[in-house]
Amino acid sequence: MKIQYNVQPPPKKAPFGGAKCEEVQAIEDFLTSGNAKNICFQYDSPKEAKSKTSTIASHRKRWMAKNPGKGYAAYRVGAAIYIIREGKSK
Repeated sequence: MKIQYNVQPPPKKAPFGGAKCEEVQAIEDFLTSGNAKNICFQYDSPKEAKSKTSTIASHRKRWMAKNPGKGYAAYRVGAAIYIIREGKSK
């Protein structure tokens, strides 16, 4: 066994779910600032939109738990995902 002191530790890994995807960052910005009532993400294919819908749905659950009264609804139509602001405004 070899013991060393004052070594450079490896960089910390991001915790589970540490990196936010582009859609989640846009939703958080949309909900915390501005007066827009909705936002739409347009994708190249319905398959791509469908895969992002689950990410947005899981973010919605966490967001609603942390920010009661500042929720949003999310739904997909074809290759687009629509986010509608709900709850109390500023």
